[in-house]
Amino acid sequence: MKRHVIRGLVMLGLFATAAATVSAQNALDSVEVRNRKDGSTKIHSGQFKVTPAGFQVFSGEKFDKASEAFAPDDIIKVTINELPGVDPTLFRAARDKENKKGATTKDYTDARDGYKALAKSNLAPRSKRYLDFKVYSINHKLVDELDAGKEWEGKADKAISDWKGFLDDYKDAFGWEIWPAVRSITRLQIERNKYDDAAAAWAKIRGIADLPPEPKLEAGLQEIDLRIRSKTYPTAAALAEGLLKTAAGSRKERLAIYLLAAKAGSDSKYVEGVEKIKAEMEKTKDPTVHATGYAMMGELYLAGGKFRDAMWMFLWVETVVNQDKDEVFKAISRLAELFEKAPMDEDPNKKPLADEEQAKKYREKLKRYRTTF
Repeated sequence: MKRHVIRGLVMLGLFATAAATVSAQNALDSVEVRNRKDGSTKIHSGQFKVTPAGFQVFSGEKFDKASEAFAPDDIIKVTINELPGVDPTLFRAARDKENKKGATTKDYTDARDGYKALAKSNLAPRSKRYLDFKVYSINHKLVDELDAGKEWEGKADKAISDWKGFLDDYKDAFGWEIWPAVRSITRLQIERNKYDDAAAAWAKIRGIADLPPEPKLEAGLQEIDLRIRSKTYPTAAALAEGLLKTAAGSRKERLAIYLLAAKAGSDSKYVEGVEKIKAEMEKTKDPTVHATGYAMMGELYLAGGKFRDAMWMFLWVETVVNQDKDEVFKAISRLAELFEKAPMDEDPNKKPLADEEQAKKYREKLKRYRTTF
């Protein structure tokens, strides 16, 4: 009898240990990351954090084994399985609704409402930040599903306002959610032709004290790009000159192009700037550098009133040097603007570039392209 009791207690202990192991596994974050060199992907399991080294996943029994640091734009998908102080059953129910195959607008709305109900004000900062992030992300997804028009414009502006509030609420400590949030808000601002606001959003992120060096540099590149598009050339030039001192590789080559574009814009020497950018581009075969070059030539032509020449530059980014989807998105957005309202070129023998049918086509392209982010 005693032997059976002991055996039962041993088995009970084994079951308890197994259950604890399963529970611990269920609590792990899952982060899918793209290898920038060969395009392969890898899933890391553990606790996902931002450290001075960058974005990392910590594994092991004591979560003391750090993965290599990832660039934030190489992160494909983050799955959070458990949050401190949050009912795991209700949390997973909302997550399953959101991730449901063939999810409908109602599924997304239900998921958003589920996350919102869990986002109590007294939660640990990590939990509250993530739940707020999910609420605004789903709202953004619902906006992305709308066709261009007044309804989309109004809801896009509301989403921008929501993201601004989110970034203000969590500006004092950099959580990983901040990066996709600023990507989201600036994409909407670009589509709404608010390049100065988008530049300011990247500037604010760049100013966060504990932002790791790699994303800080990328934020600087994004800000410079948008400063040029918003025609605040001196600010762009000063920032590019500063970053050139420490940048390397393709980023240094892109910064050299940005600096040429910013100086040409400052001096209103748009055509001369285009020629200098062409010469700079001949020094490399890197497609990301060429995408930046064609985009900046398009911006200089646009600023100089050469709308047809600008169109060809943006078309080249869209159809030829299109490996960088961020550049492609900005090019498609510019093309939609040009076809909607570009006035007559300097040559009166040419018909106006504005074309209602082409404008509609590019607004539809923008809607489809949103799904790639």
